[in-house]
Amino acid sequence: MLLAERLALLLLDPESGSVESRSSWTPQALFAAALLGDLILADRLHARSSAWEVDSVLPLAHPLLAQLLQVLGAGPIPATRALARARRGLPRLRVRLLDALARRDLVHRVPRLALVPRLGHRYPLRSQQAHAEVLDDLRQAAANGRDAGDYAQLVLADAAGLLRDWPAELHGEAYAALSKLDDGTAASLDPVLASLSLMRQALLDSPR
Repeated sequence: MLLAERLALLLLDPESGSVESRSSWTPQALFAAALLGDLILADRLHARSSAWEVDSVLPLAHPLLAQLLQVLGAGPIPATRALARARRGLPRLRVRLLDALARRDLVHRVPRLALVPRLGHRYPLRSQQAHAEVLDDLRQAAANGRDAGDYAQLVLADAAGLLRDWPAELHGEAYAALSKLDDGTAASLDPVLASLSLMRQALLDSPR
């Protein structure tokens, strides 16, 4: 499951089927950041000082990630600019991600107004198990995990405001992990973590 799809499940109100951010970032921006994280985990964005080198030599199978590579273009791109391009260049991410989850029977797809599908859809949660597993993975990332995927989940959860209401111990563990990305430099971090550090900095520095 993509980081962006995991985030969609975490931001989803299970009953209303609406997606809401708990921070000043919009869901569109958060999903764009999550897809950048997916590219990092796919080894397609490499940290070079304050920019990413984009590896687009080979195609990607996932259509959203393939489209994002095209949006980013060739050559080094500062992380803040990459985030801005992803937000603008990949429209309707909420709908596209939730439609993908609906096709896998993880959420329902219900017209907002019966018989008038042009008014859009709601996506109430269908699979409680999927939601529970994604939430448990995030908590495990804070408590025990330390691989790149764990750091990516924590960066996105923090940007979305999902860590605020956690118990004090787990909250502290999450921010202790994130401090490695905050305090590290590209020279001192693993290459993938260096790229995630740029993503975190872009989320902290970019205008909402």
